[in-house]
Amino acid sequence: MSCLSSENTYVSPVVKWLVFFFNFIFWMAGAGMVGIGIWAFVEKNKFYHQEIQSIYDVMFDLSVVFLVLGVIIFILGFSGCIGALRENTYLLKFFYIVMILIFVAEITLGVIAFVFRDKAKQTITDMFQENFIPRYEDDPDAKSFIDWIQENIHCCGVTSNGYKDWNQNMYFNCTTSNLSKLSCATPYSCCRKQDTIRAGVPNILCGAGALKAEAPNRSSQIYTIGCIDAMLNMAEQNLPIVGGVVIAFTIPQLIGICLARMLEGQILDQVARWERRHPLLAAQ
Repeated sequence: MSCLSSENTYVSPVVKWLVFFFNFIFWMAGAGMVGIGIWAFVEKNKFYHQEIQSIYDVMFDLSVVFLVLGVIIFILGFSGCIGALRENTYLLKFFYIVMILIFVAEITLGVIAFVFRDKAKQTITDMFQENFIPRYEDDPDAKSFIDWIQENIHCCGVTSNGYKDWNQNMYFNCTTSNLSKLSCATPYSCCRKQDTIRAGVPNILCGAGALKAEAPNRSSQIYTIGCIDAMLNMAEQNLPIVGGVVIAFTIPQLIGICLARMLEGQILDQVARWERRHPLLAAQ
């Protein structure tokens, strides 16, 4: 139908090219994420090899998560982009049906998390505590992720115990049997002032002794609140911003679904009109 003139087609060029460019951006973004995910996975496994023992080992491997999300976005972007360009109703249908399923899943998870917020909070806390804290020094992805959160959210640890969570890490735990130089310390990202020796250079021992029971200056040395509680407090204090982010994330999905469905309907109308005008050819 794409070779018909604008006077002989029901397909709006505005809708068609909006769907095309909308999905082209996501198609390219998905390709970029796949490339970065593969690169990160290969580079990470040059220095660190982790045996997969549970589904959490995959879920919390950031390079794998990035790769999987990239593949999903790439496939969706491809189907929407090519579906619009070639006016292919099968690809367009696949695109908007998957987008609807994703949107419904997001809404469902959001409602469940709100209704059972205490249970959801505890589940997330347990997953992070069991899969990030023990692997901090051994998994470069986990280390970078935790450091980024602790530095930017101004928190330490995961649970309501806050900084005490680091006793569960074999390098930081504060016991007489731990001979590590990091014993009784916390990661440098917990420190209120990281460059205690040289300006601009984090001191990995700036949290030394913070896990000792008698540490007198702990609250001025490190952040003591757990990151889950800190993030919830930040969200409550910035509800308009959180709402804006949710809306900004939701609207493009709805626009993509509506435009793809509209374009599919226009193509089907064009096909039906062509079949009415050429019944013999349509019957072949």
